Amino acid sequence: MKFKIELFLVSIQKVILYISYYFCKILVSNKKDEWVIGVDEMASMIYFLGNTVMPSKTVSLSNNPFYKLRYDYHIPISSKIISYLVRGIYGPILLGYLINKSNLFWYIWSSGFLLDRDFEFKFLKSKNKKIVCMFVGDDIRVPRLMSDFCNENDLDTFIDYVGEKTPYYLSDEYHNKKKKTAQSADKYADVIFSAPVCQKSFIQKKQYFIPYMYDKKLFGLNSNKFKNVDRLKILHAPSSPFVKGTALVRAAIKKLRMDGYDFEYVELRNVTNSEVLEHLKSAQIVLNQFYSFVPGVFGIESMASHCAVLQSANPDIETGLPQDDRGAWLVTGYWEIYDNIKYLMDNPERIEFYANNGYRYVRKYHTFEASSEYIRSVLKENGITY
Repeated sequence: MKFKIELFLVSIQKVILYISYYFCKILVSNKKDEWVIGVDEMASMIYFLGNTVMPSKTVSLSNNPFYKLRYDYHIPISSKIISYLVRGIYGPILLGYLINKSNLFWYIWSSGFLLDRDFEFKFLKSKNKKIVCMFVGDDIRVPRLMSDFCNENDLDTFIDYVGEKTPYYLSDEYHNKKKKTAQSADKYADVIFSAPVCQKSFIQKKQYFIPYMYDKKLFGLNSNKFKNVDRLKILHAPSSPFVKGTALVRAAIKKLRMDGYDFEYVELRNVTNSEVLEHLKSAQIVLNQFYSFVPGVFGIESMASHCAVLQSANPDIETGLPQDDRGAWLVTGYWEIYDNIKYLMDNPERIEFYANNGYRYVRKYHTFEASSEYIRSVLKENGITY
């Protein structure tokens, strides 16, 4: 029954898209080489990309409770009914209009304007549009492939823990869904950005590393917080305790306190991004994530806020990370959390050392300007200029 309802909704969306496209084709005349970036916000990536890749129009078809950001196309969602209307009707109408306005489409995450993204991509390519896919996590990661990689390299992973809590995560249905997403990207995308190791997937095409981006206005160099510190502030802000290794963080914090170390430990969950950024201003040490091989957006935010970051992101494993700037953070495996925090507390001058390195690293690689240069070079390599 559920499958039949979904097929019906997909068919209705296709009809709406055709009507919108041909209707707008009559009315819209000023087509541009302008990026359409969307459609579901993940860690402010749509917003930041809209400030990096220009000219562009940003689209968010859903609400993210942790961010209050402005987009060119966004309807505030106050109820499930509004959400269904936005995704079911507004999505295909807007897509039909934007196809007549723009030639370049950039997708973050695995969702689209339509429920059937494969059809959406096919329709875009029939109109000679360029498509970029950027995957940022569980939108493309295949748990079994990731688990196999970690087992082969004698590494623990969050996969099994999540799978025990949510069996669907390890099911054939879930893996087939990831395969369809990868096959669609392989078939239609002109460029794919991802993290090939941390987000192991069925993608066959070349994958370019994720272009992390951050606003220079949010950078905060503050050497004063490392001077005359009576009590260090350690911050951990997990979006998902299973995935980020929060249980291991808490164990390390407990042992440090039992060993007589005095410090402030702040753990933030289900709070707004603005609240997280406010805490980063006064934190000296940040504990990011410990099962991942990339820094993620929070790692970038923390380094930009001049904090010493401990995380499992590792350029030896995820080779798409810059290789010539080691020491921007203290590489910390899930088994090293206690030891590395203790090392910093016993050697407080190293806290500012890593904070300085991390700050320089983000200034060098992840400002809007630096990310734009990297993105343009990748797109040019693949025949896309704008």
